[in-house]
Amino acid sequence: MSGSGKDDAFIEKPPARKRALVMPGGGGRGAYQVGVAKALMESGLRFDMAFGTSIGAINATFMAQGEFKRLEEIWCNLRQSDIFKLPSAQQIGRMFLGHKLGMLDTKPLEELLRREADLRRIKTSPMKVRLFTTDLCSLETRLIKLEDLQTTSELIDVLMATSAVPVAFPPRHLNGKGLWVDGGLVRNTPLRAAIDQGAEEIYMVLLHPETVNACPTSMWQLIARLLDIVLDSSAQKELELARLYNRLIDEGSTVVPYGMRSVRIEVIQPRRPVDINLLDIEPDRSKQLIKLGYEDAKQHLQSMYESDMRTRAAS
Repeated sequence: MSGSGKDDAFIEKPPARKRALVMPGGGGRGAYQVGVAKALMESGLRFDMAFGTSIGAINATFMAQGEFKRLEEIWCNLRQSDIFKLPSAQQIGRMFLGHKLGMLDTKPLEELLRREADLRRIKTSPMKVRLFTTDLCSLETRLIKLEDLQTTSELIDVLMATSAVPVAFPPRHLNGKGLWVDGGLVRNTPLRAAIDQGAEEIYMVLLHPETVNACPTSMWQLIARLLDIVLDSSAQKELELARLYNRLIDEGSTVVPYGMRSVRIEVIQPRRPVDINLLDIEPDRSKQLIKLGYEDAKQHLQSMYESDMRTRAAS
């Protein structure tokens, strides 16, 4: 990732406990994850692994490069036109003829990734990135380890695939095969994958609000709300399963699979409604989301500290 100097503070000195950052998709709301990560970084937290889908995967990739300030700078200047363009008449024709499988032209996003992504830094980063993408041909959902990639072209294909929102963005071939799209279709919050990879402490940054009490008033808001329902359901199912395992482990149950251990899970998500749809990307809104993520994470960290102090006092 080109731009400002390396921000070593975010990725050096891995913790004794294996710690993972889990970041799902959510389009333009991804700026919220930057604010959360900034607060976590300032608190001294370091991560061995990051798991992501869609914009969460792209954010995790850039964080692993060690240039967090550059990532924040990108978001604070990012516009829709930097991610996609409306299709030309020729492209619309190709879409109706079945030769194009996405409504929008994502060449701007690809150009951004080619300009900013640095495979060498990713491969040597102490924070290992795992992302998910789903093949529309075989229905396979694949976990990809970025340090295993060999070329920048492979990296770009993988990042474009995991961020390919079905219908809106065109799918991507990987190694010339398949039609790979946003892994959030199947596993938007890859919490179980983090546990399976050995994480003992997990910070999961969701992009849908904690509570919602407003009716959608436009088609875009309706679509965004439907996606929130799907993504929230995915997150809650994974959380319920993980917490069930934790409870069984604490109780000494013999039904828990061998090798399973109790995992600390911290969930950070917007405390207030976020009226931004997947494709709503504009500098002022991104700055607001970064600020909101930063404040929510700071508050969460304070609550964690107070809870830990009460637990120690009681023991």
